[in-house]
Amino acid sequence: MKSYLEGKKLNKIERNKAEKDGLLIGKEIEEFAKIGWEKMDKTDLELRLKWYGFFWRPKTPGKFMLRLRIPNGILTAKQLRIIASIVARYDENGSCDITTRQNLQLRGILINDLPEILKRIKESGLQTIQSGFDNPRNVTGNPLAGIDPYEIIDTRPYTLKLEKFLTNEGKGNSEFSNLPRKWNTAVAGSEDNFLLHNDIIFHPIKKGNELGFGVWVGGILSSQLNDYAVPLNVWIKKDEICNLTGAIISIWRDNGEREKRQKGRFRYYLNEIGILEFRNLVELRLGPLENDPGSSFSDKPRSIFGIHPQKQKDLYYAGIHIPVGRLSSEDLQDIATTSITFGSGEVRLTEDQNIIIIDIKKEKLSDFKNDNLFKKFSLNPNPISAGTVACTGKTYCSFAQTNTKENATKLAKELEAEIELPEELKIHWTGCPNSCGQAYMGAVGLTGTKAKNSSGKMVDAFNITIGGEQGANNKIGELKYKGVIVDDLKDRLKDILIETYSAKLKKETSEEPINFLKYPKAVIGKSIKSSQSP
Repeated sequence: MKSYLEGKKLNKIERNKAEKDGLLIGKEIEEFAKIGWEKMDKTDLELRLKWYGFFWRPKTPGKFMLRLRIPNGILTAKQLRIIASIVARYDENGSCDITTRQNLQLRGILINDLPEILKRIKESGLQTIQSGFDNPRNVTGNPLAGIDPYEIIDTRPYTLKLEKFLTNEGKGNSEFSNLPRKWNTAVAGSEDNFLLHNDIIFHPIKKGNELGFGVWVGGILSSQLNDYAVPLNVWIKKDEICNLTGAIISIWRDNGEREKRQKGRFRYYLNEIGILEFRNLVELRLGPLENDPGSSFSDKPRSIFGIHPQKQKDLYYAGIHIPVGRLSSEDLQDIATTSITFGSGEVRLTEDQNIIIIDIKKEKLSDFKNDNLFKKFSLNPNPISAGTVACTGKTYCSFAQTNTKENATKLAKELEAEIELPEELKIHWTGCPNSCGQAYMGAVGLTGTKAKNSSGKMVDAFNITIGGEQGANNKIGELKYKGVIVDDLKDRLKDILIETYSAKLKKETSEEPINFLKYPKAVIGKSIKSSQSP
């Protein structure tokens, strides 16, 4: 047993982790592939395989999910093609999702294929190590790193450095393989890089004439607590990023909650001892720390959609909408082809589950806009679809109580047919309170639950939060409606978007008789004025 666990009350999961580190099953994966999942030890199957990114899914027994590590969300066309070939081998059972951590999850994977798949992924320059459960997750950064005209710092060297540090160069890092819960790390590159939902965030800021990082800690989105990170009042030089990260994780690892799992996340420990005391503990490990001069944020994140100039002359990037982040093997191949044909063969993933193709030459822009890829995916999506983010939902996830991607896609289309939003709005769907879909970050957030319909039958429903903001005036959404059944969702969302976010009824809709009891006088006035305009 690790020294930091001695004398502590451990729940069942913690006892299983203490008994055998998840990293140790790496040498057993070949054997697992031979004997099949049915003959595996239950704890190895359902828990420890996650240390290699391999997830047993009770909803689809024998068909696993594989989560990658893609630091800063940067992929090459070659890597995309390898991922596409893995997904393709499983036909209709295979699919790929872009996650809210600039990452990819592959579905339908069989365990007998795992050794070969891990080998191919590693040879491509990617990893799966420690991508799940109580480990440091994929390190995120500015999706426009290195090409952003507004960037303060290129995040690529720092996300990669942190990724190598946290995973021991991809070999697995036993120092961080038994944390109280998951750990999320992020590096911002510009003022509108909003990442305060992570456990630790490095924001670029100058102190005097030297560019370094201000440090924010304790962001959390969970079933019990939702809050953005707070400033640690620490400024570090750029080369100190790994030392500080290691010290902070280690303090929490050694002292975090191990009995009550729902209170194991870092923010609970931070709240328990206070930010000043925690800063003192970090100083005890590292020596005196410099004060943070203060980070600054843009009012709101930029929209990446459409074609935009890079900071390199005559080169452009294109933000492309991928509805709820779902991709087929054919989609992956098509994206790879387009990135090579018109760009440098590099693709970026965003936390909003979309993609960016970079390095498009000016003289190729016209042909690029007419590429076959845009018969399926849009450069300029409707503001409702553009801001829609959704977790996996109950199709694959046993925690989810509702379908998310399907409902999000269907309702976005229905709402777009009836109303117009003035600009992109963040609408986040999550299938359960664990909030993988980051509902409380959304201007509108929907969290899956169950509720009774008019016949008294329990059906899929959503709790709705309103008012989440990302930017200088950031705030977590507030719960406004409980148990709105799916059949009533469209009308409720329509009301919210009109009354709170300046949506307008489309002209063809506003010409119909207006229900004066349903909408406030101010909204009706807007609608009438809109319908009378030339």
